[in-house]
Amino acid sequence: MNIKLLVCDIDGTLIPYTKECISDSLKEAFNQVKAKGIEILIATGRHYSFVHKSLFTDINPDYLVTINGACLVDKDGNVIESHPISEKNLYDIWNLCKENDIGLGFKFKEGVVGYHNYKKFYEGYVGDNDYGDAVFENPKDEDFHIKHGMPLGIFLIGDENIIETFRDKIPDLFLTWSYKNGFDVYPLGFSKANAIETVLKMNNLTWDDVMSFGDAGNDIEMLHLAKVGVAMGNARPEVQKEADFVTTSVDEDGIVFALKHYNII
Repeated sequence: MNIKLLVCDIDGTLIPYTKECISDSLKEAFNQVKAKGIEILIATGRHYSFVHKSLFTDINPDYLVTINGACLVDKDGNVIESHPISEKNLYDIWNLCKENDIGLGFKFKEGVVGYHNYKKFYEGYVGDNDYGDAVFENPKDEDFHIKHGMPLGIFLIGDENIIETFRDKIPDLFLTWSYKNGFDVYPLGFSKANAIETVLKMNNLTWDDVMSFGDAGNDIEMLHLAKVGVAMGNARPEVQKEADFVTTSVDEDGIVFALKHYNII
């Protein structure tokens, strides 16, 4: 096995939801990986502004796939490619959230903008974390997208049973559970895997050169396509069944366990 690129989700994969940094053992594992010339790509649903600052020093990723593949950036945040949602998609999901009291935020290049039920959205999306001015409410006197262009991603906060009913009402969009009461939403045809494909082509690589790690629904495609797709022990059952290997949980350094299992380190 000649792995040349490691692809890692963040939340629930690199870092437990309750923490801000990777473990010392995982940091050392990535140092060994880098020493072997293997590059590291972070693939997340997060906006670039929300990526843990510690990851840039502890891992020094070569690329970041953000907003579920809608925005591919280099480690300095320079945009390599981006894919905004359509105006129809924006208004369709916005209206559904108004009708059902769902917290709605759109992910723009400039930051994450709350469009409906901002208090619910902010508390569910940010919690006790401090992201400065990276999250703000849609201005009252204008719609942010009219001035700044269409958003790249969507996040919903609210009753899971209600949000699940949106699937049949917005067939052009893909909903994936992220955490309790939180859903990532993105257009069909764009995903983490699509953006990873761009990186592979840029570096003359194929999926046979990739080992990927994930725990959520938006990781399934990249787990399935990679030479080795590793699901975390804390991943949902539908994610685990798509993986080549199920490792230990994120709290038990599942990435380190898998790297040793496959003799990468």
